[in-house]
Amino acid sequence: MNLPVRVVVPAALVSLLALTTLPAAGSESDQGQSQLGKINHIVVIYEENRSFDNLYGGWEGVNGRSNAPAGKTTQVGQGGTPYTCLLQNDVNLTSPPLPADCHDTTVVGMPFSSHFTNAPFSIETYIPKDARTCPQPGVFAAHGLMPSPANLPGGCTEDIVHRFYQEQYQLNNGNQNRYTTGSDALGLTQGYYNTTALPIYAYLHQGGHPHYAIADNFFQGAFGGSFLNHQWLIAAATPTWPGAPVSNNSIIDSNGMPNGKTTNASYSL
Repeated sequence: MNLPVRVVVPAALVSLLALTTLPAAGSESDQGQSQLGKINHIVVIYEENRSFDNLYGGWEGVNGRSNAPAGKTTQVGQGGTPYTCLLQNDVNLTSPPLPADCHDTTVVGMPFSSHFTNAPFSIETYIPKDARTCPQPGVFAAHGLMPSPANLPGGCTEDIVHRFYQEQYQLNNGNQNRYTTGSDALGLTQGYYNTTALPIYAYLHQGGHPHYAIADNFFQGAFGGSFLNHQWLIAAATPTWPGAPVSNNSIIDSNGMPNGKTTNASYSL
């Protein structure tokens, strides 16, 4: 590798990124060390609480959304029956204000209508970057805010649950089809952003662009939110809570769906 390398990843271990430049054959170790010395910078971009496909799944040449078989994107209820539509609760994605084009009677026990079929969708189509849907400091909106001059600029959505048991439930033994059922944000889990429109994408793909690698097959070190993965990024270890009260333990059903979470504020210091 004769040029500096820029590495773009949602979250990664620096040692992992460096080793990707080494040759596979052990007899070429000296050459590998020489090539490694030509790397000037390793840049780790840690995008909190985002999946790869949510941000980078449409980039050229990546193992992204276009490679996902329908069986891995079609969302199912807890019993395994596919939804016809995606139920939404972000106030900018519900019907109304959006037209109710899809009608579902298959899973949730009662009919519901939605604008969204059971498929990934572009968030920016409905909540553009220039929408004023971001809350002012101190304002909590569980399911987002409608555009208003009183809000901060930016196309903000509601938050999406990112916890230990919920993530494993959503993965569903590798089927990856219970994201909607296992989330407090429901169908928003199937939304993505077109980041190929960002200046960074144009910069990395223009003539004379720097070499870069994108870790499209990297997975987080630990189930849970970004705080735990911050610790795994640095230490590859999980803090423990010896003697935690039993009342704080999560209880999961036969499908692995939890009823709550356990936290200890002392680990946020």
